[in-house]
Amino acid sequence: MIKVDSDRAGGCRIRRFRWPAMSTTFELYLAGAGERYLEQAARAARDELVRLEEVLSRFVPHSDIAQINRLKPGEYLRVSAETAECLQLASELSIQTGGAFDIAFRSRRGPGRVGAGVPPLVFDPVEHAVGVQMAGLVLDLGGLGKGYAIDRIIALLGRWKVPSALVHGGQSTVYALGRAPEGGEWKVGLRAPDRPARSFGTLTLSDCAVSGSGQSPAAEHIFDPRTARPASGVRAAWAVAGTAAVADALSTAFMVMNAEEVARFCGRRPDASAILWPAGADESGVRRFGPRAAFTPIGRVGT
Repeated sequence: MIKVDSDRAGGCRIRRFRWPAMSTTFELYLAGAGERYLEQAARAARDELVRLEEVLSRFVPHSDIAQINRLKPGEYLRVSAETAECLQLASELSIQTGGAFDIAFRSRRGPGRVGAGVPPLVFDPVEHAVGVQMAGLVLDLGGLGKGYAIDRIIALLGRWKVPSALVHGGQSTVYALGRAPEGGEWKVGLRAPDRPARSFGTLTLSDCAVSGSGQSPAAEHIFDPRTARPASGVRAAWAVAGTAAVADALSTAFMVMNAEEVARFCGRRPDASAILWPAGADESGVRRFGPRAAFTPIGRVGT
């Protein structure tokens, strides 16, 4: 959904690093320091990514999320600070989007499941613990975890005093740190949902993130948690936000929210913007909401 395809900018060398993690490939484009120093920072980022996957992936049996999914109603589990932060953020975004974002959606599908109005988790901030309120809970941080990992890498790069970086997870969520080496904002392309090899426009970013989600008619994988029906009104959605975790979650939520809901949400949160490609429309029908969607169609680049 997002196109990142350069390791040079304005004649300035950018060091590129990549590793598989969280069922995708993470890439770091780092600049503004010596090559050896950037290699050390990248190794630290890789170690952080490996650690986070061990904590947050539901497919790792000893992770916090996998253990929570094995709890029975009324049971609690002490979790890491990272897990608690992710779950609290997911809960807040679920409320703010009216249930359009829901990491417990897999639990609510099928006969006999608890309805969407029941909060699946309770938090004990004193004990740093999470409790379960429903049987058959299946938490999945797939719509939030990669973005959260990117945010943690960005924080780590800040501690290493790396001034300029672009970090993405599978080219679906990207965070731009600082300014691009040539002095302007970072530029990323947005891929057309029907022709993923082609960018139909660009976004300029600095110290913020963009995330994209799309629905293929041949393989529906995004469902509206409020109705349990596949997303149908939007072919693709992009969210711009101050953190990669929020952008990651909102791009999923915007896929199932209608244009009026998205407009109201962006009106309440000036730190978030949206770009929607409606179903049945071509690129001329792309709609933008919020002040941070600095989008330029390809045909207008440079004009």
